[in-house]
Amino acid sequence: MKGLIIKDILFMKNTWKNMVLIFVGSLLLSIALGNYLLAICSLPLMLLTSGINTFQTDEFYNTESFMLSYPLSRKKIVLSKYAFTLVMLLLSTYIGCVIYFLIYFIIHPGINGLNLDMLKHLLMLELAGILVDAIFYPVIYKFGCEKSRFVLMSIVMLLLGVGSILSVYIHVIKMDKIPLETIIQFIDQYGLLSLSLFVSVSVVLSYVLSLLAFRHKDY
Repeated sequence: MKGLIIKDILFMKNTWKNMVLIFVGSLLLSIALGNYLLAICSLPLMLLTSGINTFQTDEFYNTESFMLSYPLSRKKIVLSKYAFTLVMLLLSTYIGCVIYFLIYFIIHPGINGLNLDMLKHLLMLELAGILVDAIFYPVIYKFGCEKSRFVLMSIVMLLLGVGSILSVYIHVIKMDKIPLETIIQFIDQYGLLSLSLFVSVSVVLSYVLSLLAFRHKDY
């Protein structure tokens, strides 16, 4: 399984130039805006979403059918993809912190441009990125990369359509009765913990669904 993780990590060498260019662009934009949250989060989020790109590479080179010819169980193949995502989470967190402190010591921005809350925002965005991966992985294992885009787009459009209908024709909930201040305070105090628990459960469920989909997949 270690070899499968290394295989996905080596995929990064084909995209590192693009990542550097995007990071430089986000850094210049952050300098212009006087806020460095974009510069801190851009590269870590790209690393997290790289897990989805590895599926496309595997599909192009027909890697999965090749791996199944070796003494590797389907469980290990699926587990390696989630282990790779965990490695990217740790690596992206480390890189985000390094970028934060480099900006702090080299550029010396003010409190409005850089503060410790940005590290909290970085973690929350990374958890959101992991949640996106958890949604995509089972769908990709079930339908493949190309079909999964249409499946997910259909689900999103269906949810948007249902939400639009409910907002237009149902007026059960009044906005003035929603405790917005209480919700904002809760997110500020317990948002990171709540999101961490929710993402953890989602990843476990995603792994089970991915394993079920991959076990029934023929090559």
